[in-house]
Formats: sequence, C-alpha cells, structure tokens
Amino acid sequence: MYSCEQAARLSSKAMEQPLAPKERILLGMHLMMCKGCTGFAQQIEFLRRASRKIPEVLEKDAD
Repeated sequence: MYSCEQAARLSSKAMEQPLAPKERILLGMHLMMCKGCTGFAQQIEFLRRASRKIPEVLEKDAD
C-alpha cells in the first residue's frame, strides 16, 4: 500500500504520463481509502484542465 506521499507523487506523475498497471491499481486502492489524497488528485486534475484553457481565454481577450 502506498503512503500519502507516494500517492501524491503518483497522482502528479499521472497528469504527465501513463502509469504502469501496478501503479494505477495501488494508487486507486489508496485513493479509495484516503479522502485527503482523493481531494489532492481532484485539485491537480482541475488545475491541469484549467491551465489547458488559458490559451483559449487569452485568444478571446485579444479579439
């Protein structure tokens, strides 16, 4: 079982590259039991989606 520190690192890593099957399973198990890490994973996913929209927003403002 992963520690919260390991789960946070893997959640961040998952935003940039696919995880190995074992990592995905162990991270998923940790997230099912840890609300704090689940919240962290949701926050970084939100930030990732929001940052991808920045160029779109800047284009609209430039017009």
